[in-house]
Amino acid sequence: MANVISGGQLTELRQPTYGPHSTGPLLLDATVETFTDFREAVAGQTVNPLSVWSSQPSVRKVVDFAARAVASTPLKLYRRVSDTDRQRVTDHPLAKILASPSAGMIPFRFWHSVIVDWLLYDRWCVVKIAPADKTRRVLELLRLQAERVTFDSDGFGRVDAVWVDGKVKIDPADCLLDHGYAPLTATGTSPMRTLAAILQESSEAVAYRRAVWRNSARVPVVLQRPSTAPPWTDTARDRFLAGWRTYVRGGGTEGGTPLLQDGMTLQKVDAFSPKDTDDIQGRQLSDAEVAAAFHIAPELVGARQGTYSNVEAFRQMLYRDALGPMFAAWEQVINAMLTADLDDTGLLYVEADVDAKLRGSFHEEAQVMSTATGAPWLTRNEARARKNLPEVAGGDELVTPLNVLIGGQASPTDTGTQNLASATAARLKLAPLENQ
Repeated sequence: MANVISGGQLTELRQPTYGPHSTGPLLLDATVETFTDFREAVAGQTVNPLSVWSSQPSVRKVVDFAARAVASTPLKLYRRVSDTDRQRVTDHPLAKILASPSAGMIPFRFWHSVIVDWLLYDRWCVVKIAPADKTRRVLELLRLQAERVTFDSDGFGRVDAVWVDGKVKIDPADCLLDHGYAPLTATGTSPMRTLAAILQESSEAVAYRRAVWRNSARVPVVLQRPSTAPPWTDTARDRFLAGWRTYVRGGGTEGGTPLLQDGMTLQKVDAFSPKDTDDIQGRQLSDAEVAAAFHIAPELVGARQGTYSNVEAFRQMLYRDALGPMFAAWEQVINAMLTADLDDTGLLYVEADVDAKLRGSFHEEAQVMSTATGAPWLTRNEARARKNLPEVAGGDELVTPLNVLIGGQASPTDTGTQNLASATAARLKLAPLENQ
């Protein structure tokens, strides 16, 4: 376990230095902030995921959307009682770490950064920090930026060393880590490499549209002067051009009606119009391609128009089919590499509360639960607790309406005489027994 000993005082602040690993460069030397820089970086094979995050709106939109969805899903600790029963645990050291994984950082921000690392680099690593006095096996979690981290493999796809900045070696047993597939290494394969061609095409399209807007006429018209007109002197031409420029922005007569000289005409040019740049369609196509690469429905990130019904269906798919594998891997890493360090019983496990994200309105949930159970399922005190109201005496008992009997009404919401026939038949069957 990695130990940090400081005596409770801040001893030093140091800017991290980035160095190459013995097997190759850890970072690609590129600082990309604009589309133009991105094009040059791709041409020179020096682009890295951080550059893509900084310069590509489509990637940032989709990655941040997925990371926010995962990081905002609460992690809960349970104790397994039986195959059909479990108890929520809130007073265990592991539960406290889940509630505050890293000092000075809320859980959402901590896991959001980890998930962004995962999506951009196809790997992530968190160090388990233990207190110096050994009173606890794990005190907090410390994220290592994916751009600084590489993994060494034992030749069978298992990580046997974690390198930070290519210089500091950490035992994998002291970390929470995961990586995607790579043919020869255990560092994963960044999706940004897969998307590089598409993103380069997008940046080229943006550069083209910028050039069109910069070089083409804002108004696609030209002035024609008849060939029979007398020759212009330099003074007359300059005077006319100076007057014409007053009708553009900042000229002083914007929005006015220019006065043409005798014989002049204003002709429309169809070689270019603003809609020809297809700016919106181009950006939506890039968004859709990136969303598809991360298995996310384009409708959820605004890349395609959707209806209420199919967006609701896509939302269900998001947390089950698209992000479901991420939730599974997230839970498995925590349970295999963190829960085992803090639980000697083997009965505790961490689970992401995905149902909290899929939960509908209370009205819909109440109808479904009432129909499924066939009886009231919420006590008065439980209902009051939802509104932050204090408990009342006798409020822990379920109240069953008099019109709801086991074997009678099909649902506590049913009323009327539709079940009277079945109830009368049941009494007739019991009548002979009562007469004996």
